[in-house]
Amino acid sequence: MDRHVNLLYVHNDNVGHFAWIKNLSRLLSSQISKKEHRKYFCDRCLHYFSSNEKLAAHTVDCQEMNDCAIKLPSDNDKWLAFKNHNRKERVPFVVYADLECTLEKMEADPETSRYTYQHHRVFSIGYYVRCSYDESLSMYRFRRDKDCVAWFAEELRRLAHDVKTILCTNIPMADFTRNEWEKFNSATHCHVCEEPFELDDVR
Repeated sequence: MDRHVNLLYVHNDNVGHFAWIKNLSRLLSSQISKKEHRKYFCDRCLHYFSSNEKLAAHTVDCQEMNDCAIKLPSDNDKWLAFKNHNRKERVPFVVYADLECTLEKMEADPETSRYTYQHHRVFSIGYYVRCSYDESLSMYRFRRDKDCVAWFAEELRRLAHDVKTILCTNIPMADFTRNEWEKFNSATHCHVCEEPFELDDVR
């Protein structure tokens, strides 16, 4: 940029105009401190310094870190709304797992100055399966020995197979009660996206 100019927008009732800021320090210093010592402000981030040398050193870093432009949304895209409505439904199965390790010291390598001096050795793994619709399918299992990692991998393989079998099994839907039918027929909004139904929407 060949020339940088700071402008102050002054607004009075329905009339507004821009004024040229000839001295940014004179405008802002009194708002920060009552002392009359001059402060040197960065035009990019408005951070201030006590000397021009400190400002010059800061400017080099500030230009690299804050070399960006503000992009405002258009009138057609100015509202932020939640769209991933499928994320509102709980997943049927969740696995929470944790492991414990010991730190084993490693021998130094005389050929290099960089080497691994500690190794994480897993000695215990536990996991909890949480079913959101049937508590009888929830369970906790653990193992403590040197083969616990291989055991955990096999447990996950078996669990994935069992969960797939459960989810792929077709279970007939339970019949609605009278109250459930009344609630279904009188609904005006979708319970997932919370948007109103249109006339031709299939519930």
